[in-house]
Amino acid sequence: MCGRYVMAKDTGDLADDLNRARLGPVQPPAFELPPNWNIAPTSTVPILVERYDDAGQLLRELHPARWGLLPVWAKDMTFSSRTFNARSETVVSKPSFRSAAKSRRCAVPAEAYYEWKAGGAKKRPHAIRAADGSPLVFAGLYEWWKDREAEARGESDPWILSCSILTGPSPETADDEAAGDQAAGGQAGVLADLAELHDRIPLAMTPEFAAQWIQPGDKSPEELEVLLEQLRTEILEVASGWEIYEVDPGVGNVRNNGPALLDPVPTLWG
Repeated sequence: MCGRYVMAKDTGDLADDLNRARLGPVQPPAFELPPNWNIAPTSTVPILVERYDDAGQLLRELHPARWGLLPVWAKDMTFSSRTFNARSETVVSKPSFRSAAKSRRCAVPAEAYYEWKAGGAKKRPHAIRAADGSPLVFAGLYEWWKDREAEARGESDPWILSCSILTGPSPETADDEAAGDQAAGGQAGVLADLAELHDRIPLAMTPEFAAQWIQPGDKSPEELEVLLEQLRTEILEVASGWEIYEVDPGVGNVRNNGPALLDPVPTLWG
């Protein structure tokens, strides 16, 4: 799963990062969000979408969205507290996600995400990020939801954009193969560590796949299943370039924020 992540770049720098990562050209963002080293569900986050403008030109844009999908039939915004992740195995059929999966797919950029590892008296938080510093780009879904209370108050724009991050099973690596490769610093060591950390993983995309995923237009259930299977397969390639390290337990409190949360914790030997 992905329950906390980092986006500490301002929107202009994020657009530049995405362009350098071959995920552009991204239009100059029309909004700003403060840096956040401890993003929790229901926070406002940047998402990357493609759309056609009035002249028929295809644009790739960043937009602010509430993290936690709000389907059109949700009674209130509290619904989003349980839809910040979407299981890729069921998004085609699950009522909360199937409409967005059919028509409204996006990318959710991040600098890193956090996961907690069980062991000892307490779970220990770890950061996961690309070893080369490139952005993580998670497959996501988005929806527009009308806030009826805001509409009743006469607010000019009662529509709320919301999103969810797709997850899949963590990489499964044979113990003997993982041990050998890990000792040699091989990529299977990273995959084995991810599997040990949690049984679910947020599904990050290659630039090539992201271009397919966010392409506007409806897709049939059959087309979606093909895309989703490719997404779950390609996570092995993407995640093999990640690094994992333990961070301060303070990240467990959403009130804590700042770049120190992403620093490795000191170890007995280091």
